[in-house]
Order: sequence, then structure tokens, then C-alpha cells
Amino acid sequence: MNTREEVGEFSKLFNGFMTLMRRFIFKVLCVGPIPNHISFIMDGNRRFAKKHNLQGLDAGHRAGFVSVTYILQYCQEIGVPYVTLYAFGHDNFKREPEEVKCVMDLMLEKIELTIDRAISGNLNNLKVIFVGDLNMLNERLKAAAQRLMEVTEENRGLMVVVCVAYSTSHEIVQAIRESCLRKCEGGDSPLVLELSDVEECMYTSILPDPALVIRTGGRDRLSNFMTWQTSSSLLHTTAALWPELGLWHLVWAILNFQRMQNYLQKKQKLD
Repeated sequence: MNTREEVGEFSKLFNGFMTLMRRFIFKVLCVGPIPNHISFIMDGNRRFAKKHNLQGLDAGHRAGFVSVTYILQYCQEIGVPYVTLYAFGHDNFKREPEEVKCVMDLMLEKIELTIDRAISGNLNNLKVIFVGDLNMLNERLKAAAQRLMEVTEENRGLMVVVCVAYSTSHEIVQAIRESCLRKCEGGDSPLVLELSDVEECMYTSILPDPALVIRTGGRDRLSNFMTWQTSSSLLHTTAALWPELGLWHLVWAILNFQRMQNYLQKKQKLD
């Protein structure tokens, strides 16, 4: 056996060992309550690129997409049914046009690759939904997002909601507008809006409120992300930049969620 074969064999053994260890950790973790919905505020891609002297406007974002793949795999293995990813905020379109184009092109590339995987049958346990003001996307990207939603529509397992061109303030405005239109079409007089009317028209009405919000990059704010839905959620922040987020960061966040269960349940009762 030559050196290359030995390295390959060792790599297989090591990967197998890590998989077994991860499964053991998740079994122990599942003794406690698991969040039914985890939201990720993916902050730090640009700082990661600067920290590691990576060249190219999309270098940090490319590294961030790798983290998305692993985090979704871990959430599937743990048994989390819903995950929300804050991929691109409404206000992010105010960045330099070159950077916005870079991110949009990269997103299109990754969506098209995911479509290929879904069509080939390698994505049966993942359902992907895009929410936000999708009209802000270019036609090709919007069509690709729609196509990915269609080809994963019947999938069961982890539901991944990708928030693009999203902000809570914009979501609330469109929800009120939509609920008013529905009321007018229904012929209600006088026009009276209930809380449930607005909530039914929210982008995120398709899934339960987040139990756990994980923000990377060391900042403690929600940045206009699901502020309506997270009044009873646990916000867990980590100094790790999004491309640095790994298995142990996720495990620690869930352990923190389990530790705070009594407090969170009391808060929900008060709300």
C-alpha cells in the first residue's frame, strides 16, 4: 500500500469515527428537549474573508455556504424539523452594487446545484422555501428559487426557510396590506383587523415561531429579523463568524436552550 492509499484509508477511518462520535453526542443531546425551530442569523462572512486574507468579493460568502451545508446536516441528524436562514436582508441591497451582484450570482449558482441534487434524488429529506420580497431578485434568480421550491415541495423531513430580501418591518407592512385586501374582498364592513388576520399574511406563517435564534459574529441584535416572531425565543450569540460555526457551537447552543427551558416556559405562559 503506497502513501496515498494509506492516507485515503486513514481518512475513511477518521471520518467514520467522527460520524459515530457525532451520532453518540446527538443521542445524548436528544435526552433533553430539542428546539422545534432554529433560526440562524448568518453574520460574519465579510469579516471572515478579511481575517483570512481571502480574495474576491464573494470569498467569505462562499465559505459561508459550506457552513450552511454542514449545519443543515447536523440539524437533520438531531431531528430539528424547521430551520430558518437569514440569507440576505432587505437593507443589504443598499451595499455596493458589485457586492450585491456577487452575492446574487453565488446564490444562483448554489440554488442551481441544489436543484440538480434534488432532481437526482439526493435531497429527499429536505424541503426548501424562499420568503421575502422576492420581486427584488433578478428574473433568473427568482425563477431558480421557484424551481427549487417546486422540486422539493413533496419532500418530508427538514423544512428550510431561506429569507431573502427580508426584513420584519417590510414583512409587517405587506402583511397588513394583504390582510386589508382580503377583508375588502370578503365584504367585511366595517373593516376590522384582528391579530390573527395579520399573522396569517406574514411571510413566515408557514412555520412555528423560532424556539432558538443563533446569531454568529458576536453581536446581540436581531437586525430586523423576525422580531415579531421571536418575543419568546432564546437568542444565543457566539463570537464565531458564520463560516466558523461548527458542530460544537450548535451543540452548545442547544444545551443552553435546554438549560433555559424553565425560564422560557414561564415567559410563554406570561405572554
